[in-house]
Amino acid sequence: HTPAMLPEIVARLVQPSPDGVVVDATYGRGGHTRGMIAALSARGVCHAFDMDAEAVTDGKALAAEERRFTIHHAPFSRMAATLPHLAETPSGGGGGVAAILFDLGISSPQFDEAHRGFRPEADGPLDLRFDQSRGQTAHEFLSTAPRAEITRVLRSFGETAVSETLARSFRDAPETLPRRSRCVLAAPPPPRQPHFAAAPRQALRVHLNDEFGECSRGLEAARSLLSPGGRIGVIT
Repeated sequence: HTPAMLPEIVARLVQPSPDGVVVDATYGRGGHTRGMIAALSARGVCHAFDMDAEAVTDGKALAAEERRFTIHHAPFSRMAATLPHLAETPSGGGGGVAAILFDLGISSPQFDEAHRGFRPEADGPLDLRFDQSRGQTAHEFLSTAPRAEITRVLRSFGETAVSETLARSFRDAPETLPRRSRCVLAAPPPPRQPHFAAAPRQALRVHLNDEFGECSRGLEAARSLLSPGGRIGVIT
């Protein structure tokens, strides 16, 4: 997998401050991280964050061979709490981080691994969590949430016109949910609705991982870490 926009990221985020501290807020499998580290000087430092245990395992292997790098098993919303020595003090003056990168959404390994549930055609559990150690799976949510709540999630985050119909299909026959949920979420789209299959799966993923809330908190945490003239890059 080739990291998206790596030359631009290096040029705009790392090269202006090669001796500084940079943060990859979404490690994944380290494609961007490795490129950022390569552009740092011997005095530069890179920190990375990820909620995914498999990503952190990969990051620890990189950290074992690269002294300038540290991986943190935490959501990026906690980067300021994890790096308090780099955060802005109450007296102001800015933080100690030169650049921070966010690459939002699903990583390629997460999408490819059937047991994560992100790939519509994959025959795996309906999970959809970035951090599999906590929170409800998609199957648990669909099995227990009131129909009105499922409808709200599908409508708010998936923009699907058939959210109420889908919610009813999940809740009216819970004993068939494991089969029907995969069937419905991966079904061929109705006419003139090419994104039908993707929309409800996306809605569930956004809700279960609190993606909008996490982004808001993450950007605020990043702001508190940036040094004067520091830069934030966001890939969506």
